[in-house]
Amino acid sequence: MTKRRYDPDASRLDILDAAEELFAEKGYGEVSTAAIAKAAKVSQSQIHYHFETKRNLWEHVFQRLFEEYFSVQSEVLDNTEQSGLDRMEASIRAYFSFFQVNPRFIKLMARAHLETGLGHTQQSGQLFSKGAEVVARSQEAGTIRNDVPPEFVVVGFLSMVSQWFQMRSKHLPPQADYGKLSDDAYLDFILKVYLQGITPPQESGSDALNV
Repeated sequence: MTKRRYDPDASRLDILDAAEELFAEKGYGEVSTAAIAKAAKVSQSQIHYHFETKRNLWEHVFQRLFEEYFSVQSEVLDNTEQSGLDRMEASIRAYFSFFQVNPRFIKLMARAHLETGLGHTQQSGQLFSKGAEVVARSQEAGTIRNDVPPEFVVVGFLSMVSQWFQMRSKHLPPQADYGKLSDDAYLDFILKVYLQGITPPQESGSDALNV
């Protein structure tokens, strides 16, 4: 019988896949490298060889999911041909789509928030800073209202999107009409309410005074 040749790249991917599933399901603190090794069908020594520590493995799991989003969101925010308001809309759509395509990421993020020091990457910090900068420049140009801190504008849409994916199953009743209360319907709600909210208020004219 021919023994299967060891493939380090395949083993590394198996470890990442198993760790992603277990971390999302149970959280970082409740998952041991032994459990990950068992799920990935590798030895613990292989985990230590590829990632050295469980913390390093967590960071690789998080980063693997985040890289594609980082690329898409960076392109959106760097598109100076669009107005700041249009970039905010595109940014919201990109963030929403990311959670739709990667349902485990919202679980990982929720778990990370419960465990100190997890979940924040250099790339996420870069995106936040870049988004706040886009908002600040748009405020100077008069296309986004300037009476709120740019950081609040970014935190606002991040929270509205992430909370939907974290809490929708808890808040929506079982008999809810999921045609009217679907992901697409909620995204439409965010775009209508949020974008209108950050648009500079129009000055009242004589017509408004006569109403």
